[in-house]
Amino acid sequence: MFRKSGAGILIILVLSVNLIYATKSLERIANEIGVLGETQFNEGKYLEAAQSFKEAIDKYNEAVQKDGIPQDIKKIDTWWFYTYQAYLNAEKYEDALVALEERIIIDPSNYDLVKDKSIILKSKLDRPLDAINALIKFDSQKRLFELEKKIGSYYADIEDHENALLWYNRAYELKQDSKLIKNIAFLNVKLGRNEEAIKAYEDFIRTEPKESVLIITYKNLGALYEELKNTRKAIENFEKANNIKFDDTVALLLVTKYYDTAQFDKAMEKINQLLARKPNNPDAIYYRALIKFENGDRTGAKTDFARLTNDNKYGKAARGYIQSIDSE
Repeated sequence: MFRKSGAGILIILVLSVNLIYATKSLERIANEIGVLGETQFNEGKYLEAAQSFKEAIDKYNEAVQKDGIPQDIKKIDTWWFYTYQAYLNAEKYEDALVALEERIIIDPSNYDLVKDKSIILKSKLDRPLDAINALIKFDSQKRLFELEKKIGSYYADIEDHENALLWYNRAYELKQDSKLIKNIAFLNVKLGRNEEAIKAYEDFIRTEPKESVLIITYKNLGALYEELKNTRKAIENFEKANNIKFDDTVALLLVTKYYDTAQFDKAMEKINQLLARKPNNPDAIYYRALIKFENGDRTGAKTDFARLTNDNKYGKAARGYIQSIDSE
């Protein structure tokens, strides 16, 4: 008798639980599944979490259709965001793309979403052309400097220099940027258009950028001329950079250029500037010693070389010059 009564109570409990769930609204069920997804996500169960979030979305959409509740786009987007993150953490990149596409449908003007899509396509799935096409599609609706620069960089990465240059130039139309102009010049050189590379820098300089940017631009143009074996123009632009703001590295570069072209007076001018800032500058002392040696001042040269005999960079060469002087 007691056992039958207990079985009856159990049946009643089961029926009661089923009744409770049966009376739950679809929206409430969706929310509870979403909470489950969050718990799974926080526990590192990413695939289970992704599945839960997708089920929550399906159940919520069902609630909108059947129960006529107002659609909460923000909630749906949040669940798709977590679905996307879950798949990313699980390294399921194709599935992550599907979730991301859903977010793009919700917010088609959000560049960050399209940028993330392009990164997955290019870096995770090795589909650079698909990444480029996704960005170009967005660009046809809304032009952005960062977007067009990224398209240029993606083309550059696959060594499509013509298209890279085209998109860098498009980006430059939107913003006159010093780093971008360096890329434009580099690609022109790659394509054998040296004059166009130089013109790109010169046109940028005419925009009168701020002082710090102008210094970088003169340095970059100097480096370009150096690459093109035009020492005179390289020196000219390095000097322009240093005249705006003295830089030890550029000054030393000018010392070497002047020394290599036997312009010893100009080299000494830079050496004296370096030594005024740092009296024991080994680079300046070494080149001063070389110039003294070239000019026949063996005593002065030996004195300077003697200061460098224990220097890691110049010690061996300095000792060699001293031996040479002593043997004369």
